[in-house]
Amino acid sequence: MPPPDERYPQSLKGTTMSELKIKGNLFDPAKLTPAAYDKALMSTLFNQRTLTQKPDLMVQPKDVEDVIATVNYARSIGKKVSICSGGHSWSSNHMRNDSILLDMHYFNTFEINREAQTAVAGPATDGGDLLKAAMEQGLFFPVGHCKGVAIGGYLLQGGFGWNGRKLGMGCENVLGLDIVTAEGELLHASETENSDLYWSARGSGAGFFGVVVAYHLKLHPKPKYIRTMMHFYKMEHLEGVYRWAAEIGPDIPAAAEFQILMTQKTALFMGPGLEVMTPIFADSRDELEETKKILNSCPIRNKAFLRLPCLPSNMSLFYRGVMAHYPHDHCYDVDNIWTSASIDELMPHLKEMGRTIPAAPTHMLWLNWYPPKNRPDMAFSMEDNIYIALYNIYKGDNHSAERKLWATNTVRKMAHLSSGLQLADENLNHRTGKFMADENMAKLRTIREARDPGALFNEWHSKPEMVKA
Repeated sequence: MPPPDERYPQSLKGTTMSELKIKGNLFDPAKLTPAAYDKALMSTLFNQRTLTQKPDLMVQPKDVEDVIATVNYARSIGKKVSICSGGHSWSSNHMRNDSILLDMHYFNTFEINREAQTAVAGPATDGGDLLKAAMEQGLFFPVGHCKGVAIGGYLLQGGFGWNGRKLGMGCENVLGLDIVTAEGELLHASETENSDLYWSARGSGAGFFGVVVAYHLKLHPKPKYIRTMMHFYKMEHLEGVYRWAAEIGPDIPAAAEFQILMTQKTALFMGPGLEVMTPIFADSRDELEETKKILNSCPIRNKAFLRLPCLPSNMSLFYRGVMAHYPHDHCYDVDNIWTSASIDELMPHLKEMGRTIPAAPTHMLWLNWYPPKNRPDMAFSMEDNIYIALYNIYKGDNHSAERKLWATNTVRKMAHLSSGLQLADENLNHRTGKFMADENMAKLRTIREARDPGALFNEWHSKPEMVKA
């Protein structure tokens, strides 16, 4: 693998600029109307909530030299730096006052090496596009479940993706990264080179202290059998469905992603209820049959008002199904917990969600995760047996505070059952909690102090010790 300076031939290390000059685009509020500047900022956001913080300048770098120039410029004028790869941060983490926003919009290309089963991809690469190209060559990568999610922030926070229970977190499949540091230096990070940055980039999310300009990824063979099974239940069967889910949780094969979606509009047109959805990625017929057997074990399966058998599927179908629940041009209040609480402890809260859940597309997602006992040593260090995420979705921002904060307030009531939260589905500007093991957080801070002593890069909206859950 060529060193970064050969892949990115010009280096601006040490340059201090009194005026930022780049080949990319500058969005300066001093030269734009407030409406035009807000429109440019909102274009970087999937969540359309009203902006409460705004950067002083937004930069869309065309190449690495533009990134280096912007980092050096921000440091020279005492401004912090925020980064946006695809804009799916629910908490709009890259929108910060007194900062310069790097929108990595143009870093959206990738190359696949079929023989080596690797890829090099920019942070703004759409995960769905990467997966489609990989599958056309008989390969696979655990990209995010939502269409349009760029790999940049997704991989930094960990990366819970398609077939991730078998292939591991997305960040576990990162072989290396090309990073622009707080000093404006272009470095490559891997297990053997700048390993502290490599460790930090896999799980720190918005707390990472550098600009990733390229990911080097490990790909896998495409699964032989891609299937899906779905059962639909009315809300009156909530307890029976969740008790069954808790019972089979430890036994679900890694090939299956067992999920339950609670909504006021099952199958997108029926009434309140539960959608039991299970994508399957099996590498053998035996694995497929074992998975089907467990998923067909529900003691109340005959009470489902609709049952779809194990059907051949494809990623386009999966993405359409997912995105039906995550519409564009909507506002989102999102929160989550990891838990190993018993079903008896969880049941009162599940029933309360069933009683109070607002109109669709708002929904709650239950995922039987049951992580492996051993993960690589990396910043990512927070997961548990069950994942519960609430997605409060509404059109427009003129609703009551109670309506807009349904997810946050509901999770607060069950925070005592939480072992932590996942950075992917958080709103740390509303509620925080533990999202990294204590020893990992301590190590990350030590590395940050060494790599970014001037605190050039913004961290998370809040840290666990700053706000009580």
